[in-house]
Amino acid sequence: MTTMTETRTPVRSTAGSGSVTFGGVLRSEWIKLRSLMSTRILLLLTLVAIIGVGGLAVLIRYSVLENMARTARDQGQTMTPDMMEKSFPPGSGFDLYNLPNAGLQIGILVLGSLAVLFISSEYATGMIRSTMNAVPRRTPAFVAKAILLAVVSYVITTLAAVVTFLIAMPVFRGLGFDLGWFTDGVLYSVFTGGLYVSGVALIGLSLGTLLRNSAGGITVLVGLFFVLSIASSFMTFIPGDFWKYVPQYIPSEAGGRFLSIGHTDGVIDPWQGGLIFLGYVLLFVVPAMIVLKKRDV
Repeated sequence: MTTMTETRTPVRSTAGSGSVTFGGVLRSEWIKLRSLMSTRILLLLTLVAIIGVGGLAVLIRYSVLENMARTARDQGQTMTPDMMEKSFPPGSGFDLYNLPNAGLQIGILVLGSLAVLFISSEYATGMIRSTMNAVPRRTPAFVAKAILLAVVSYVITTLAAVVTFLIAMPVFRGLGFDLGWFTDGVLYSVFTGGLYVSGVALIGLSLGTLLRNSAGGITVLVGLFFVLSIASSFMTFIPGDFWKYVPQYIPSEAGGRFLSIGHTDGVIDPWQGGLIFLGYVLLFVVPAMIVLKKRDV
């Protein structure tokens, strides 16, 4: 009796094979980001919220300056920018050139949290396995997410800054302040605010990658950019000159200094603040890419 055996050729999985281009990875990540209606609504509400907080800051500063102008008139004087500078010296937080970034904290909180969720939600649902099967090298997927988050954060923040300043210009012109686009520091403020929030988004993405947990990542992000700045202010009560300079090196303070202009004694310069903040971004991004590459999903 002759037994016939059938030899079967093993079928190889095609998942992750073929020409996986970075453009294709970028396009797929963009689809993930914009496909959810809730994400689109959140981004729109974030834009509105940043403008709203900025408008409120405009109103508050206008009220303060109007009271100063009224007091000056009662004394037979005229309110001038020099008088305002004496009352609110540079770096006091009352600089008019920095009005475009008045609502930036809302952008930091919402867009940073969205960045955490952009990858941690994939770990929670198991979708991360499909992502990494499609992109076996893994790094391009992380880079694509980082580029999209940075661009979206920059566009939203910059657009909000422009609208906020358009609201501010006619308001302060009524007080005699010639506030315009070419006022020293205004354009710098408009275009650097987006860079700051983009950096926060990259840190948020890195935290989501490292912790693989949405609540944990958002908690650490809030601690870094909100709680730590409050806690560090108590260092100024420690005896010794060294401790009063430490708070300016934390992420939020270094990033805030990056948004300022000019030199202030005892405070790091804007370019130094920018380099320090960039160092913090790399401190989170590089380990996240290494861990993503080596760790099982």
